[in-house]
Amino acid sequence: MLRSVAAVACLVAAACLVAVPLEGQEATPATGNGALRVFFDCEGGRGTCDFDFYRREIPYVNYTRDREDAQVHVLMTSEGTGSGGQRFTLDFIGREEFVEITERLEVVTRANLAVEQRLTDVARTLELGLLRYIARTDQAASIDVHYDGEEHGEIAARPEDDPWNFWTFRLRGDAELDVDERTESYELSGEFSADRVTDALKLEFSIGGSYNERVFETTDTTSVTSVRESYDAEGLSVWSLSDHWSVGAAYEAGHSSFENEDLQVRVGPALEYNIFPYSESTRRQFNFLYTVGVRYNDYIEQTVFLKDAETLPHHRFSVRLSVRQPWGESYGFLTFSQFLHDPSKNRFTAFVGADFRIFRGLSLSLNANYSRIRDQLNVPAGDATAEEVLLRQRVLQSGFRYGVSVGFSYRFGSIYSNVVNPRLDRF
Repeated sequence: MLRSVAAVACLVAAACLVAVPLEGQEATPATGNGALRVFFDCEGGRGTCDFDFYRREIPYVNYTRDREDAQVHVLMTSEGTGSGGQRFTLDFIGREEFVEITERLEVVTRANLAVEQRLTDVARTLELGLLRYIARTDQAASIDVHYDGEEHGEIAARPEDDPWNFWTFRLRGDAELDVDERTESYELSGEFSADRVTDALKLEFSIGGSYNERVFETTDTTSVTSVRESYDAEGLSVWSLSDHWSVGAAYEAGHSSFENEDLQVRVGPALEYNIFPYSESTRRQFNFLYTVGVRYNDYIEQTVFLKDAETLPHHRFSVRLSVRQPWGESYGFLTFSQFLHDPSKNRFTAFVGADFRIFRGLSLSLNANYSRIRDQLNVPAGDATAEEVLLRQRVLQSGFRYGVSVGFSYRFGSIYSNVVNPRLDRF
């Protein structure tokens, strides 16, 4: 036991000695040296929010761990474009001596663009935004701006040069096999979509499906097989009436073994009002949406209401809110839907969530959802078997559903995070 403790102590001591820079080794770059202090605020994968990449491309500012220590808070948000690319919005929010200086820049990247090129385009725009603040510091004397007009003129094609007339197409296919000694799982899925998005009109069409089969060997001679399959085709047409109003129509047809739907068809118009202009959608949205239409259901099994098929009028009203600010993000929605032939067949759903920066280094995340369910017309008649319940092979009668989650994170230590060191990353 004593030998084990001594060995651990030696390892810890050796690690501490290694952590001390030896004479002649390259030192960590100085921080707090008068360079602009920047807090970079972005949420997403490494394809959009690769913090290491931006620090390498723009190494002449000090990146802080907390916004309270920054002179400039950069809030970056993104959303997909109609062509399959992304539009990034960078809000530069001044702090301390720059508290009255704000800026917003946008960059749009093409579909199928390499991740490296997409990050480079965003970094270039980020650099341009920071120059406005650097120009007011002592660093301005060290900045040199280079412009290549000929290269700049070839960055993007004009809309009239688009041979596809704004149409974009996507094709996806997946196959999965998972086998061990007692179980087997097969899954196939695929999707095709076609979109055309302009400021005045948005058209979206898709068709897809999935097939999943699982086999469980309960004994050496018996097994249980679970099959779930679903197929659907969807379409959406949206016309822009103004910077706040939109009108559209949605249509859908599908099949689902789990939902007891041999064929389901939905069609109807929709009207939406956004309190905030759609141009601010990456930062804030407050929408009121109303849809009305008909639903046709052809059931696989007769339902608890003794129906094999039916066509019913249906409507839905939704209120949605999402706001992202320097203090964090809040989001939520309320939805009420109802079958018009019988108002008692309805559903109410509420969801609310928020991410707060409480104070330096401490963040709090809250989420809650609740659904009151009174519109399950598709539940098959008769009792579900134990296999159907455990393997989730068919929909079950339920009057409500809810869930909550709470989380927090706290970071402390050096306020600067300039250095990039990927050695043995996630070893």
